Amino acid sequence: MTSRSTTDRTRLPPMSALPPMYLFTGSEELLVRRAAARLIDQMRSDGPVEVIDVRAGELRERGMPDLRTGSLFGDRRAVLIRDAQELPADMAASLVSELDGPPPEATVILMASGTGRIMKLARSIKHAGGRVDVSPPKDWEDRKWAQLVRDEFAQHERKATNDAVTALLGHAGLDVGQIAEKVSQVVAAADPGTIGEAEVERAVVGHGSRGSFAVADAMCSREPARALELLRGVLEAGNDPIMVLGALVYRVRSILAVAGKVDPKRVGLRISGGQARHLRAARGNFGPGELTRARRTLADADVLLKSGDVPPQLVIERAVVDVATPAADHDPR
Repeated sequence: MTSRSTTDRTRLPPMSALPPMYLFTGSEELLVRRAAARLIDQMRSDGPVEVIDVRAGELRERGMPDLRTGSLFGDRRAVLIRDAQELPADMAASLVSELDGPPPEATVILMASGTGRIMKLARSIKHAGGRVDVSPPKDWEDRKWAQLVRDEFAQHERKATNDAVTALLGHAGLDVGQIAEKVSQVVAAADPGTIGEAEVERAVVGHGSRGSFAVADAMCSREPARALELLRGVLEAGNDPIMVLGALVYRVRSILAVAGKVDPKRVGLRISGGQARHLRAARGNFGPGELTRARRTLADADVLLKSGDVPPQLVIERAVVDVATPAADHDPR
């Protein structure tokens, strides 16, 4: 049995089919927490649930909560274990044993950033149908990012217009934590009712950065002014120019690989079918020889950045504007 995967929403089976143990895992702690909370909310739709909330590190002294004794009031019980990647080996083994026997009275819900130290437990939960891998949308999945923002507003029982969602992403970027923080800022400052773009702009302080790959997208869409705006937001947010350049180079290399029908894995790239379509469309923005020139421009920028002879911001700004500007628009002087 394979594990389920989700981005911003957790798809769970009917209550009658819930596994006795769940493992929510992913690098974005906020999304993992939200997924686990949705499971508990679903359990509560069938009646009261007693939740025992502990961290894995606390279990060394406290021991594992009793999973076999029902609630005194007959309510369902859930044992929520945070930071489950830090579970002591003996307790991880005991949970594996629980899955091998009759289902425990309590539903065990583990939240983990990874599975390296609890691999055997993770496999057992996956086999039981309870593993859910939680991840944010991919950079190019605009609709999913917009839905994530809407879901975040829904956490505060608020709705936002499409323009408000776009504006908030422009300020927060593709950063789950920043999205949650800025939604909270907007909700705290906005009047009752549906939130519009004006409320977002009044409440949020930001620079229009959607991350290094957003800079790459604008650059490869041949929008120099937009690319420069996004780049300055990224740099002002503290991103290392070398790392930003790495994203730009990766995007240009990906376009070249797709254009040349090269197997991405052979050149160290990971390109999904959806991203390949996105890259083929970007290829159409470049005329003859322009992609080769773009690659050379970024390579020259890498040398300059590492030499330290020119201010890093100036180096990368020049490179981005040069690549983003179509050949016909370049000043011949």
